[in-house]
Amino acid sequence: MSGAGAPLHPEWHALVDYWLGDTDDAASAAIDAHLMQCDACGRALDEVVALARGVKEAFRGGAVPSMLSVPFVERLKAAGRRVREYRVPHNGSVVCSVAPEDDLLVSHLAVPLQGVTRLDAVFALSLTPGHESRVNDIPFDATSGEVLFVPKLTEVRALPSHELVVRLLAVDAAGEREVGQYTFHHQAAPR
Repeated sequence: MSGAGAPLHPEWHALVDYWLGDTDDAASAAIDAHLMQCDACGRALDEVVALARGVKEAFRGGAVPSMLSVPFVERLKAAGRRVREYRVPHNGSVVCSVAPEDDLLVSHLAVPLQGVTRLDAVFALSLTPGHESRVNDIPFDATSGEVLFVPKLTEVRALPSHELVVRLLAVDAAGEREVGQYTFHHQAAPR
């Protein structure tokens, strides 16, 4: 906290909200005025902007796997991103590929989510038998009946033809139970 009479510094999350345009007019005006007088907060805001650029570049470059929402994918498509989408039925499989012009690869996994409060994803790649990786507490909308999985596009492009099995696990105080299993039969582009 600042000493008596010194201007209060906005919390870091207030700077993020400000940069994203998520503050009301009064808060924006107060932060504007503070930034004009405080080099430390100006540098902090510069760091927020640089971090956001780095995340954006990594995401655009396909270097970050993620779980997304339908509205977010729709915004990407509306912004001109080339999105290749696959719909995979509950406990189903799909033959899939990625093209050089694709910006994003999205899989819509149909899954019963009623009563689910936490969802984990377990990945098993045929190229590394016996090895699984797990992502805990993935985001989902229980009312949608689907989870959107977005793999690392740069990694998928570099791999030969393979299979990927994704298991979705509902986790609660009683333990965990599988709520869906999905197999991707990836066909690599000819080299």
